Amino acid sequence: MNGLLKWGVQLVVAFIGILLISGLPIMITGFQEGEFRWKEYTQHILAIFPVSNFMHQYYSPHLGKYIIYSLEILFLALLVAIFLALIFTIITMLFKERTRQHIKTTFFFLESIPDILVILLVQLAVIMIHKNTGIFLSIAATGGEKIYILPVFCLMILPMVQLYRLSMLTFEAEERKLYVELAISLGYGKLIILIIHIFRNAIISIFFQSKKTMWFMLSNLFILERMFNMPGIMFHLSQNMSGELFLITVCSFFLPVFILYSFGEWYFLRRLNRGGAIG
Repeated sequence: MNGLLKWGVQLVVAFIGILLISGLPIMITGFQEGEFRWKEYTQHILAIFPVSNFMHQYYSPHLGKYIIYSLEILFLALLVAIFLALIFTIITMLFKERTRQHIKTTFFFLESIPDILVILLVQLAVIMIHKNTGIFLSIAATGGEKIYILPVFCLMILPMVQLYRLSMLTFEAEERKLYVELAISLGYGKLIILIIHIFRNAIISIFFQSKKTMWFMLSNLFILERMFNMPGIMFHLSQNMSGELFLITVCSFFLPVFILYSFGEWYFLRRLNRGGAIG
């Protein structure tokens, strides 16, 4: 019950913050013209109530399609990034320390590449592949079509490297604990220890660290939708900026992410309290 109350308070406080921020363009425009538009700002804040009228006026099934498409790209990229980060981490952990360092250095170098450069390089690679093999992948959406492979690939690269770095630190920290030495003394193989013992302890830390990665991906999603001409909510917002649309957009991302991490926090903390993630 205390957990539900805490999440309820967090949700209300976050929503109030988003609502207050959504009206800032009105104030900024007023300041640029030498005016203090407090009345218009207040009217914008109060316009959301009742919520049913607000949604009826500003939300539409067409807008819902933009939101769903953006969320599909975001969560697909997150899942692929987590999966590949863990796979590469387990593979790296199988090597000796010297080889590990070379692999980690390569991945850490990739993390320094700017987001836009990654997208441009991928688009250039697709063009070169098509030129030499005839295989074609859409590098931009046309006519409102939805593309998935390239956007998901571009969006997941840098988050995957970030999660790889975090998971390597976590796995290596777990590797030095006593239960690993005990498992080795009992004759368990390295791969079994990594997957059965270290993984289930490390995944908790990786999950909590992935919150930062999620917000990083959201900022990249805006760039991605612009460069791929994707019919997502971020692209639609950039073309039709308004306080009301900004509010709907931010809430459409915040609510699923909040629910996901609130449930994950509840599950993992419950598991820790029961001692289910040790050894």
